[in-house]
Amino acid sequence: DRRIPKGLAWSCKIYLHNKLLGPVSNNGDGGMTSVEIGASIQADLVAQLKLSGYKLCLTIQGISIEEPTDAPNWFDLAITQMVDEVAQLRRLKRLGKTHLIVLQHSTSPEFSFYKAVPTDTSVNRIRRQLGADLAFIMNAEITAL
Repeated sequence: DRRIPKGLAWSCKIYLHNKLLGPVSNNGDGGMTSVEIGASIQADLVAQLKLSGYKLCLTIQGISIEEPTDAPNWFDLAITQMVDEVAQLRRLKRLGKTHLIVLQHSTSPEFSFYKAVPTDTSVNRIRRQLGADLAFIMNAEITAL
């Protein structure tokens, strides 16, 4: 991944059941995502994603958008969202080594971050500090992903 002025440039290869379906990429300049997977395969993938309960985030920079009705646009949005999810997970895994990642009732569904290496002592301290507002300490779950 590399940052350029408009966004994140990325590329990935899409596999299903260990079979390469094709590459997908975006150069991060605000243009289209390049998808080298046939339309019928995209339609099948979209159907499988929907069937498995995958949901698109239909808000971009605070603006609501319509859910795409055609498979290529839905697939494009889903893959872009998955790339963002993987990037976020990588950031959380790195941060989880030096911070406690906490879900609090008062700020849910957003995480809170406390600069403390996750140890039994720091976990017990944050439990005492937050009391009933503490919903969950997420470090172990994030590390396991």
